[in-house]
Amino acid sequence: MVETFYNGYSGKQRNSTAKPARAYFASLDPTAPPHPCALCGDPDRPPTQWHSEDYSLPVTIAPPQTYPLCNACHGRIHKRFKAPAGEWELFCRHVDAGGYGREFTGLYAAPARKRMGEAIAAGLPVDLPAIRPRPDGPAWWRDLSLDPESLIAAWARPRPLRPRPDADTFRAALSSIGVSPKEEAILRFHAAARHRSVTMRAVARAVLNTDRPTTANLAYGRLARRLCEHLAWDPDRRDDGSPIWMSIVAEGWTPHSTPQAPREFEWVMVPTLAALFASPSGTPGVG
Repeated sequence: MVETFYNGYSGKQRNSTAKPARAYFASLDPTAPPHPCALCGDPDRPPTQWHSEDYSLPVTIAPPQTYPLCNACHGRIHKRFKAPAGEWELFCRHVDAGGYGREFTGLYAAPARKRMGEAIAAGLPVDLPAIRPRPDGPAWWRDLSLDPESLIAAWARPRPLRPRPDADTFRAALSSIGVSPKEEAILRFHAAARHRSVTMRAVARAVLNTDRPTTANLAYGRLARRLCEHLAWDPDRRDDGSPIWMSIVAEGWTPHSTPQAPREFEWVMVPTLAALFASPSGTPGVG
């Protein structure tokens, strides 16, 4: 069982994919050759070795949610956050050159990896010799974050944990319920934030001219409730069964916080709603 966070999914959320994964593996033809590694192309990989970037519903054991990987590449992906400076990029260049994941440490001993990784981190040129032609396909691993916060942050999820209304549905709903200028300002501020992630205190300060997060909670929560009721969308629930109205527009997460660097609970706007407010001049048909 998995206990650690990855891409904003808790261990419990990641473990929820175990049942569909077992069903998929049971459906495989045992006489068929295994898929090659979707990162390095190595044809010699365990047939049940897969890596998930996306644990949201509905679950699919296929790219771009889940990739067949060899042991070496799978390990490198999960260890990339703590790898020495430049080593993940060095590994990617090894793969670009046609190398298999299992060949990396054999071709480049630890001192050489350290030296080349530091050169890459310093912006110096480091070229690796070609080993074999690369298989065709998107280099999806090049888009993986090296930010350790992506392990726990809801903004790292490729999709919301459960489906949300699409952009057209949100647009029509906002037009139907009527959105005040202040509510539209809240939505635009949230959509424009880094990673679409904000605290209610930040919303209060930027839009409502107050330092009180409860004021933003009330204003934003009322808008979210109207959306839920108009769309008959069932919001997430607290342990006591009470509705979390905000869950239709955003997913919450708790950043790491210390006395020296305190952080507050943040809300990540869902992508389909943020798409309506992608530019200051864009008008999603509200107001």
